[in-house]
Amino acid sequence: MSYSPQHKEQSRQRILQAAALLFCSKGFDRVTLSQIMKQANMTHGAFYAHFSGKSSLYEAALKFATAKSFWARSEKDSEAKDTHLKALITRYLSWSRPDTNKPSPLEFLVTDAAHKDEKVRQTYQDCFENLVTRLATILAKRGTDNPQSLAEETVVSLVGTVSVARSITDPLREEFVKRAQARILQRLNQEFSLTGKPLTR
Repeated sequence: MSYSPQHKEQSRQRILQAAALLFCSKGFDRVTLSQIMKQANMTHGAFYAHFSGKSSLYEAALKFATAKSFWARSEKDSEAKDTHLKALITRYLSWSRPDTNKPSPLEFLVTDAAHKDEKVRQTYQDCFENLVTRLATILAKRGTDNPQSLAEETVVSLVGTVSVARSITDPLREEFVKRAQARILQRLNQEFSLTGKPLTR
């Protein structure tokens, strides 16, 4: 039976959505192709009509997740408004809650950064660099001297905070995230103050 290009693309998107959710929640090694296809509500045999293997799906799924993220949409904004920057930080740190159904790749895939599969490692690195670049673009609009360095520092802080927060329970987790958020915003404000554009309260 022959399917239309539109049907094939819809099927591919379903697989990517399912894979992104599972990979970002569990990491590369703890997810099987059977689990992904079950999540996508498709037969296992349909997988190879779209991807050559698990590693190639991992690469495509993380790119899919990154492109669909609120961070990607934020890069298109014409202004780096204070409320917008604060919202980005708050939104990212909201992933510290264990009940979130849209996890971020970076903090849940830390072990994949040192994976034996080169494609898996490279995909994680690309995801990290993509997020840093997007944030640097936003920070550059504020006139900071070194937006790339500040973006790297901020992303590492965000990823580390969420990684640790998801391993502890409330009320400790909530207080931990609040303190981390305050430190991250304070650090950004230090840089913005040098340009004469401190964050508004």
